[in-house]
Amino acid sequence: MRSTSLFFNRFLYFIILLVGVFIPTYSNEHPLELTNEYSVELLTEDEGFVSSEIYSIIQDNQDLLWFGTAENGVMRYDSRKITLFEFDSMSSNGLSHNDAGNLMLDRNGRIWIGTWGGGANLYEPKTGKFQHFINDPLRVDSISSNRIQSLFHDQEGTIWLGSYDHGLNRYLGNNNFEHIEKGDEIESGLSHNRIWDIEDNDKQSLWVATSFGLNLYDKNNKTFSHFFPDPDNPTPTGANEIRSILKTSKNKLYVGTQKGPFTFDKQSGLFTPLKTLDDQYLGQVNSMIEDQEGYLWFVSSKGLFRQSNSGPQIEQFVLDNNNGLRIIFEDSSRTIWVTSETHGIYKIVPHRKFKSINSSALTAPNGITVDANGDLLIVSSSSQLFKWQISSQKLEILSAPIFSNENGYGVNRLLEKPIIFLDDNNILWIAQDDGLAKFNLKTTQIELLKYPKSDPSYNEFRELRALNTDKYGKLWIGTYKNGVYRYDPLTKSFNHLDDSFGLSHPEVLEIFKDNAQNIWVGTGDGVNLWDESNQQFISFKSEHNNKDSLLGTIVQDIHQSKDGGIWIATQKGLNLYLPKTNSFKHFSRKNGLPTSLIRAIEDDNSGHLWLTTNKGISKLNPISGKVTNFDSYNGLLGLNYYPNSLVKGGNETLFTSSQRGIEFFNTSAIEANNSEFNIILTGFNKMGHSVKLETPYSYVTDIELSYIDYFFSFEFSVLDFISPSKNLYAYKLEGYDDNWIDIGNRNVASFTNLDGGSYKFLVKATNSSGKWGEKILSINLYVSPPPWKTWWAYSLYALLTLLVVFISIYFRTRLQQTEIARQKQFVLALEEQVEEKTASLNTKASDLIAANKQLEVLTYQDGLTGLYNRRYFDKQLTTEINRHYRQQQSLSLILCDIDHFKLFNDLYGHQQGDNCLKKVAECIGTNVARMTDANCRYGGEEFAIILPNTSVEHSTLVAERLCFAIEKMKIPHEKSKTSNFVTLTIGVVTIPPKQKTSVDAIILSADKALYMGKKNGRNMVVRAD
Repeated sequence: MRSTSLFFNRFLYFIILLVGVFIPTYSNEHPLELTNEYSVELLTEDEGFVSSEIYSIIQDNQDLLWFGTAENGVMRYDSRKITLFEFDSMSSNGLSHNDAGNLMLDRNGRIWIGTWGGGANLYEPKTGKFQHFINDPLRVDSISSNRIQSLFHDQEGTIWLGSYDHGLNRYLGNNNFEHIEKGDEIESGLSHNRIWDIEDNDKQSLWVATSFGLNLYDKNNKTFSHFFPDPDNPTPTGANEIRSILKTSKNKLYVGTQKGPFTFDKQSGLFTPLKTLDDQYLGQVNSMIEDQEGYLWFVSSKGLFRQSNSGPQIEQFVLDNNNGLRIIFEDSSRTIWVTSETHGIYKIVPHRKFKSINSSALTAPNGITVDANGDLLIVSSSSQLFKWQISSQKLEILSAPIFSNENGYGVNRLLEKPIIFLDDNNILWIAQDDGLAKFNLKTTQIELLKYPKSDPSYNEFRELRALNTDKYGKLWIGTYKNGVYRYDPLTKSFNHLDDSFGLSHPEVLEIFKDNAQNIWVGTGDGVNLWDESNQQFISFKSEHNNKDSLLGTIVQDIHQSKDGGIWIATQKGLNLYLPKTNSFKHFSRKNGLPTSLIRAIEDDNSGHLWLTTNKGISKLNPISGKVTNFDSYNGLLGLNYYPNSLVKGGNETLFTSSQRGIEFFNTSAIEANNSEFNIILTGFNKMGHSVKLETPYSYVTDIELSYIDYFFSFEFSVLDFISPSKNLYAYKLEGYDDNWIDIGNRNVASFTNLDGGSYKFLVKATNSSGKWGEKILSINLYVSPPPWKTWWAYSLYALLTLLVVFISIYFRTRLQQTEIARQKQFVLALEEQVEEKTASLNTKASDLIAANKQLEVLTYQDGLTGLYNRRYFDKQLTTEINRHYRQQQSLSLILCDIDHFKLFNDLYGHQQGDNCLKKVAECIGTNVARMTDANCRYGGEEFAIILPNTSVEHSTLVAERLCFAIEKMKIPHEKSKTSNFVTLTIGVVTIPPKQKTSVDAIILSADKALYMGKKNGRNMVVRAD
């Protein structure tokens, strides 16, 4: 029986090792190493891309991206939304056909569009005008075919258009074309009439890719030379079907065929096929590019491949879906776009800053530390010891598994993270579960240390979590559930430090020795400082009523920076210990950190702190407080890390440990992206409706408004495609407010009731790394004054005033003369006039008061819905916030948005859209009817409700009642993805008494809740608190 159990245990150990070894070996082959150099994101219809069947991509002179599709026209992407250009039978200014897959940007900034059935189109971005080129059988100089396969602008400025079945077209201007087709002269004529691609050879000749071979066209002699990858094949099939041409920066020519890519030697006329490292063909090539770093990329029927810029090696770039890839394109920011016909668009962002140690032996979880030379020491989950040499980038094995079956340990410890600590005597201490070992780095001798079984608490010495040595050379050992143990190497004895010594919690996660030889112990409930003289712990815990106490309870890491500061990471943020007051300075999300959970801390040679979190890596400048966050868009291989697993090695290299393995980066090379991107106008609304301007939005510089356009909004976007959700915006309206208004990631600014005059609307933005750019969107805005406030109206007012004064003086003189003659009658008459004047003034005063009240109502009332407008909302919210703090009352705010309202407008028209807004507003007024409440139209289909002195429970009740009431009205909405009727998504936030807030903070909280409601399915109430 005992032998059977022993066999089973060894078999289980073998299986676990097998899984740990062979799975990582597979996952670290070359394709995934290549993938780790980039961040990959899949964009689909959720981001607005109505089609993934895309055959070409271009970037225009403003940096907008254009996608030519097979069935849905042309999509233009501004990083926030898609604008679709389609065929419209009711308009002459549009695409001639929706199958518009071939795009080209000429050197004049114009966009040529080749369609599959509608000829060619020319679009002028600055004017928004289309020009069509259609085949006319009655005109010999019209375009030869309505199916255009390829477009090219050569060195001499000539536009060439390749057709599906009628050869080449040379554009002569004024809708005139020269035709070049396959004729009877086989030797010197075009070899096939289907033209896949065109490329310059020099000023006098062109390379032409056809369905039957590569052609070199001599422009002067108008003759063709033919080259075939498979000369023995007389048919337009296989390698002879040339689908794409690529001329590299080194003037090397590549052709993509049905049988893969070939290099072409122009001198010898020979084609050389390209294969992968494992001698495999790439399959049918659909697209090729050379990126800005000199790498060659191939999209084929077998997936995406990259060739080195320094050698012939071709590696596959593994995507989630490698089949059906069609087009590859690199934009100006070096982001690579790859289209999949069935799954969407892959956005591939290069990073090459964060790397991993790829070894199948390093099975996670791993424990890490550094030696005196700055090289990395690693203990794997199998308790095997390694050294990673930074200079040579080589992994060296230092020992066999330490806590093995042979040494009397079980296999369950493979799930426990090893702990590793190097003391001042070059002795490495290693712990895992209940195993404890001493490793001499000089002699490589291992000594296994075991807790005495004679101790009644023997079984409690397990789940070891932390190691360190004090100034006496004693080893401190932290456990997961049983406090701290001290091991004396001289007497080889243990003693236990638990709550009787003042330890705040039995869960010990970190033990740290500072420069003054003080021992700090991080636990599940605060941090403890060991008082050697009193043999007691001094505890620092989170105290609800003390804002300067420790932020958080569960200590993840303790670190001392170069300036001597003690930093403590917890699940709620970062703490800096202030020894003079025994208090803490806090750093959290309020300071720009992406999350509250800080896993580990380390500093670099410049004094910056580096933090690992559950949402990536952050760099903190302790002096300025500036935070720079890095996530997958910056090249991180993942986002979550183990606690207390960040160490600094040689050459300013930081190493981290996570469930993915061991990753490292050089702090001097990790710089934030400083790229500048254009900001463009992407939309303009008046009175809640989109307005088409005479010039395309992105080229608008001036806008004029009438005095009756009292509500309008701008929509804008920074053309940074790397991570649009991380771009921040700020705007100001010069002439109205000279202060920049930060609006976070929102890209809409609204205004109401501007006085007549000239203004300048300015927008600035950050890039995806958080750096504010120098490029500014500037739009001149002129609002015409009402007729009664024009210069001629004021002139008329002055003239009338002078006339009244003159008449008054004239009659006063006559009255004085009458008074001399008839004093008594004059007195009586004067009394009557005084009474009349008094009555008249009272009447005028009453009229003036009434007019002022009416003006005030118009000033603060939304003209469409009758609710309060945005201007009243801004004023009233400030008033209620002040009252909330002054009177110590709760304050609630509701932000709500009609679900899929744009689809409602598109289906039913704007008149029905206005009626819908009125009904929703009426429903809001019915269900939120307290005198103190303020029901406001926030903008477009958004509404805001201010609920003074309203608790969490009551505000939730109001929001849910309103959400139910809106849907109960049963306003039909056939295009809604949420319901058959109009619904409302509501975000609610309540600020408790005594808690300070601001207008921006309370709106941002409610808006985040509203966003979460939309993200989670809409037609719901989501609370921010």
